[in-house]
Amino acid sequence: MAWTLGQLQTFVSVAERGSMTRAAEALGYSIGAVSQHMSALRRTIGSELVHRRGRSLVLTEAGRTLLPRAKAILAAQQQAETAMLGRDFGHEAIVTLGVFGSTSTFALPAIVRRLAQRHPDIAVRAREVNVETMSAAVIDGAIDLGIGIDYPAVPLPPMRGLHWQTVAAEDFGVVTPKGAALPGPDDLAEADWILPPAPDLFGRAMRLATSAMGIQAKETHIVTDTAVALALAGTGLGLTLATPIMMSLGGGDIDLHPITGAGGREIIVLTAPAPSAPVAAVAEVVAEVFA
Repeated sequence: MAWTLGQLQTFVSVAERGSMTRAAEALGYSIGAVSQHMSALRRTIGSELVHRRGRSLVLTEAGRTLLPRAKAILAAQQQAETAMLGRDFGHEAIVTLGVFGSTSTFALPAIVRRLAQRHPDIAVRAREVNVETMSAAVIDGAIDLGIGIDYPAVPLPPMRGLHWQTVAAEDFGVVTPKGAALPGPDDLAEADWILPPAPDLFGRAMRLATSAMGIQAKETHIVTDTAVALALAGTGLGLTLATPIMMSLGGGDIDLHPITGAGGREIIVLTAPAPSAPVAAVAEVVAEVFA
């Protein structure tokens, strides 16, 4: 069928907002342009996609059938754009590496340097990816391989189409302002804590870690960004947990106090089960840098 991505995008926006006017505002189009897209798509499909119910537009049976498929087409197009972004086809091989905050600061410069020395024909392109969606990004082909996190206390489930290798393991410690002593058990229980959101894997792992320390952490500040959590800890607004690599996101105004039995995290390299030779070469370098 001779529809366009623009028509499908307009249709999805109308379907989600129930109004051509609201869809036009969201897309930055004129109402006339939205109407033209919808009319052209209706002619291509050969059936009405929406009908009016009161002041809103609702999907017909044809519209309900098309909507999830239109979203899938648009998502695939976005993945293709992401995969191609920044590619330099003058190199023999370009490998896209998914990274997140602390790995970018701690390991990426060393990975790029070592790869240039050992495999000058391979160029690596870093893409920041939410660590919670790193596995999906590898499986979907948005990145060639990714540096991810597995928490032994909250282990990742096996996923078809994904292979991972543990390249480093590190324990949680308590972060305090520079020069401050590690509080005793009673003070740890009474202290304000800076924790990530509970639904995240990181948040669940942190709460299990504080439970393993024998305390019910007082969740005073809920912060997603590790660098922000470390900065707040440095000002004395509360305690948080971190690992040595995570500390690379902080400044010189914090200390990490090792603790026993609170668990930690593993750094993993995520690839397809049978990666290409260039991807395997980058994975090997990543493992060496973390080792």
